[in-house]
Amino acid sequence: MNKGSNNGLLIGELSQRVHLPAQTIRYYERLGLLNPPRRTASHYRLYAAEDEKRLHFIQKAKQFGLSLDEIKQLIEIRSSGTPPCVNLKHMVKQHLEELDQRIQEMSAFRQDLASRYEQIEASLADASAAPTETDCNGIVCGLIERSIETSDIGENHGT
Repeated sequence: MNKGSNNGLLIGELSQRVHLPAQTIRYYERLGLLNPPRRTASHYRLYAAEDEKRLHFIQKAKQFGLSLDEIKQLIEIRSSGTPPCVNLKHMVKQHLEELDQRIQEMSAFRQDLASRYEQIEASLADASAAPTETDCNGIVCGLIERSIETSDIGENHGT
């Protein structure tokens, strides 16, 4: 039996339709991404078709890399009667710039790590013999210790 009848959807029904857990829907309500729903006499939440559309919008906006705060800003701008297109453009551009910066940092980190790997590879050129403790302390671990003293590896590369 549909307790919500034609007056709306119960949270479980809405959850199934939008493929989100009920607790996520409640969380979005607490954040103000969804308006508080109507309630039945038994205090069950009743969601309108507009709530379902809003949840689909939130899911699609997240695919753009937007944070929930940014999505809320867009919803508030739209609710005030202004199309949020300019704001969306700015947000997406900012995300692209941040992503480009992270790609550059990760590329530099990869080059640095590949160079260090080549040094280790050269230090342990004889792969047929297992390295001794002396080899590791004097060659490989020495590379790590020197890199910590002379490099910022890990500090600027997200590790």
